[in-house]
Amino acid sequence: MIKKSMRVDGMTCAMCAKTITNTFENYEGIEAKVNVGAGKVLFNYDETNYSLVDIANIIKEIGYDPILEETLEDNKKLRIKLRREIYISVFFSIPLLWAMFGHLEFTSWLYVPSIFMDGRFQLVVAGVVQFYIGRRFYKGAYHGIRKKSLGMDILVVLGTTSAYVYSMYLLAETLWVEGVMHHEYFFEISALIITMVLIGNYIEHLAKERTTDALIELMNLGAKEARVIKDGVEQMIDIDEVFLGDHIIVLANEKIPVDGKIVEGKSFINESMITGESVPVEKTVDANVIGATINLRERIVIEATKIGSDTLLSQIVSYVEEASAEKPPIQRTADKIASWFVPAVVSIALINFVIHFAILSDTFTYSFTTTIAILVISCPCALGLATPTSILVGNGKAAQNHILYKGGEFFELANKIEAIAFDKTGTLTAGKPSVTDYIGDSSIINYLYSIEKESTHPISVAVQEYCKDKDAEYLKVSDFETLEGKGIKATIDNKEVYVGSVKIVNELNIDLSKFEADYNRLLKEAKTVNFVIVDNKITSLYAVRDEIKDTTPIVIREMKRRGLEPYMITGDNKIVANAIAKELGIEHVYAEVLPQEKASIVEEIKKTGKIVAFVGDGINDAPALKLADVGFAMGHGTDIAIDSSDVTLMSYDLGLVIKAIDMSKATLKNIYQNFAWAFSYNLIAIPMAATGNLSMAVAATAMAFSSIMVVLNALRLKTYKLPDFKSEEMKEGGQMMKVKVSNMTCGHCKMTIENELKANGFDNVKIDLENKIVEVELNGKAESDVVSIIESKGYDVEL
Repeated sequence: MIKKSMRVDGMTCAMCAKTITNTFENYEGIEAKVNVGAGKVLFNYDETNYSLVDIANIIKEIGYDPILEETLEDNKKLRIKLRREIYISVFFSIPLLWAMFGHLEFTSWLYVPSIFMDGRFQLVVAGVVQFYIGRRFYKGAYHGIRKKSLGMDILVVLGTTSAYVYSMYLLAETLWVEGVMHHEYFFEISALIITMVLIGNYIEHLAKERTTDALIELMNLGAKEARVIKDGVEQMIDIDEVFLGDHIIVLANEKIPVDGKIVEGKSFINESMITGESVPVEKTVDANVIGATINLRERIVIEATKIGSDTLLSQIVSYVEEASAEKPPIQRTADKIASWFVPAVVSIALINFVIHFAILSDTFTYSFTTTIAILVISCPCALGLATPTSILVGNGKAAQNHILYKGGEFFELANKIEAIAFDKTGTLTAGKPSVTDYIGDSSIINYLYSIEKESTHPISVAVQEYCKDKDAEYLKVSDFETLEGKGIKATIDNKEVYVGSVKIVNELNIDLSKFEADYNRLLKEAKTVNFVIVDNKITSLYAVRDEIKDTTPIVIREMKRRGLEPYMITGDNKIVANAIAKELGIEHVYAEVLPQEKASIVEEIKKTGKIVAFVGDGINDAPALKLADVGFAMGHGTDIAIDSSDVTLMSYDLGLVIKAIDMSKATLKNIYQNFAWAFSYNLIAIPMAATGNLSMAVAATAMAFSSIMVVLNALRLKTYKLPDFKSEEMKEGGQMMKVKVSNMTCGHCKMTIENELKANGFDNVKIDLENKIVEVELNGKAESDVVSIIESKGYDVEL
């Protein structure tokens, strides 16, 4: 058995999923799991009996469009196709609607060209919409009937076809029966219904379109070619031609093509797209490397150990797709209702015809007219628009606040969330190391800057930034040497300089007593500590840490106040994880977790009966994001994390998690209001149509009005106000001042400005590093003082 996913266009609701599932239940050796939201079907099939092409042909036979080779252009093409059909439908519907309004008493003053009133003209114009644009509904209805899954297509076809055929009957009487003249036809009914349903489908497509693009990009994330050594000669070959055991050359700044181990050379590898950890990892001979990660520094040679679908990247793609298909679908309310709404409406219409024609002895025309009116007015346009319009407006409002929703499922679960699990690096923390402490002789700062400048290690880069802010000067360096796993060594001003961990101190037998207390304290704070040694004497030490984001403590406190239980799940060591968790007040910590274990931990939390959300940003977070009841991905994270999530946060501000939940609750309430209106409308309108109190024209107008009311109600979401946690955190009683610091770029910049302001009596300082905003409580001091203090540290202030 083999697992493959396939994109399938044309799926719009749970009844479509039921049709596909029912079809493949009749084929032995094929299991189909449908993810309507992603527009994909995951197949588990016997490759000895079936090929993916065979399965695609089966999909075609039941009226859907399989996409075997998916590209980013596919969504664009589908969107253009839907938009083109709407334009055509609207263009041909306008003359029909114009003619319809000419028959209504309150718009009888409207001028209507005589050709628009001609039944033959209406027959042709409506026929374009009915049979060309509306052909998709006929296909869907046909296959739905075959598979015994009655969806909205049935009502669309019954309502529009009845109106069109009845209008043809009236036109035939006018043309061929002497003395009969009909001035009113109902061709506009079919065109109007099809147009409104198409618009609803297009809105829904826009809301879902982002769900698959990132996954497609992930599939293209790996290298397409590899530089392989064949018979002692370098050759560029296609990635599919790489075999196990091949030796592959990877130059600096190139992607590693496949999983393997280094057999020659050493370098730093950026694994952030896989692990989510921003600090590049040093790799030497015999170290394992992962395909699609980036070699940052030196030429290396690797031996291929995993290729094709066995690579970690391919396994992650497969896991995400499977988790997506396995996830219990939260079917949209409209689709659930449609399973009984359609047969109920058809039954009511047929019973109505029998009562009028057979029991009450009404004329055939009257009985047929009231029956059609029931089908027309019951066409579930309002039901179809209720969810996508609210979601679309909610998305727009959320996007203004840097929140992107990817589907309606999140709106139904948000108010049920009980626990939120966080990845640490890049989510709770900034994801960039910076110098937090420097203790000792400041006069040797030039030595430190000069030796660190010779290294490209991420910690060295952080130290260089720190030294630059201290106006350090570069001195000539000689005999530079990297001490593997310990630090670096060089000669500066004829002095022997070491910078590195306690291993160097122990190796050189240097007395640590002067700095031992500070060293132990910093270790307990989960900071990386290095010593600066000049001529066999420790002169100073510094500590580096990936700092907690500004808004993280506020958000964690607010979550706990709301009864939401925070969890931390991270691959970092236990000392770092526990220290961060203690600082934030997080009691549940999972540390030293492997990428594939994060999803298992989420599943473990879910087994306690809690509705669980997960917040992360790395590819290693993707399975956990998908398996969680709700997944939040940081927008600065990897595409696969974003693709696997239900919500994307486009800012570093974790307060967006709370805002996303609040916005979703407002949106869900709006959706329920839409459904309440749609049902109330049907409960009142169907009896009126059955008793002959509504003509088909009025029924069509009422149907359109019901849809308009849904849209107008959805637009009210634009006025919804979201909470502002930053303003709540600021103390009252003092005037606040905001300035923009354009060249504030890192955690150290933030630390420098914050410390300098506090040293000058400004106690309440909030810094938004992402947007480069410094907010200060003045406490009676002048605004010019704030500007002068910041500028004195070399930063540019914009008022």
